[in-house]
Amino acid sequence: MLALAVVILFVAAPWRSEPIAAPPPAATHATSAPAPTPTPTEQPTPPQSSQAALAAVPLAFFDAAIAALPDPATLHPATAWQVATPRAPLVGLYASPGAASPVIAALGSTVPTINRPTAVAVYGTEGGMILISTPSRRTVPGSGAPSAPSATFAWARAADFILTPIDRIVEVDNATSTVSIVTREGALVASEKARLGTPTDPTPAATSTYMEANYVDPRVTYTDGNPISLTGAHSSLLPGFGGNSALTALHYYPDPTGSSHGCVRVSAAMTRALAKLPVGTPIVFS
Repeated sequence: MLALAVVILFVAAPWRSEPIAAPPPAATHATSAPAPTPTPTEQPTPPQSSQAALAAVPLAFFDAAIAALPDPATLHPATAWQVATPRAPLVGLYASPGAASPVIAALGSTVPTINRPTAVAVYGTEGGMILISTPSRRTVPGSGAPSAPSATFAWARAADFILTPIDRIVEVDNATSTVSIVTREGALVASEKARLGTPTDPTPAATSTYMEANYVDPRVTYTDGNPISLTGAHSSLLPGFGGNSALTALHYYPDPTGSSHGCVRVSAAMTRALAKLPVGTPIVFS
């Protein structure tokens, strides 16, 4: 702390024949204690739904198209650096936060077909609700519109999930054809050039999704036994491809040239790096 020396200067006033009026007394102000900051009222959440009730609504999985999901264009997802794991076999999904919001779909604790545990990325919070990625489409390209959003989101009760912090995400840059694993501080863990889609078979862009599963499938021979990182995103233009709903994955491909049909073709080393990330890791397509 700096000590401040106060110097008082005495200046001789000129002689006056009249007395100098005394200065008015300093005004006094009553002091009052500052008002406490009000505690924000937590947004009420919908009541927990029974498993029977959740079994009666559409199941959100990779082959489903659920029109009741919120329009991604109305949302502002931002990476919350958390993954959410369902606490029950089925958990409810909602179009908006708030106690009056009805259940529109259910998310299962297991990914169908490949029977892997479900975990999704968290992209926002509001009160006791979280905004999460879903594995479903909202609409299918060609069914009324030539294109459809590649990725979807829904609100869910935070209490229905185990929330786990993470410190890495995956970024896919269409402009530079680059895939990277990036820490929360912005450091590159791994990065390389990738083979992406074409204008007619595009890789998702300007959206966010999550790592739905990491697995090896010997039936997909071109992966040469390397892990496949399945994402929650779909093609925005193709209704289907290869017998599925045009899912997007990051995977190995032996030919390092040419373009993909929308997937992200990476090296064997990158597939192994991706497979080390937890399921539910956010994937950001730019």
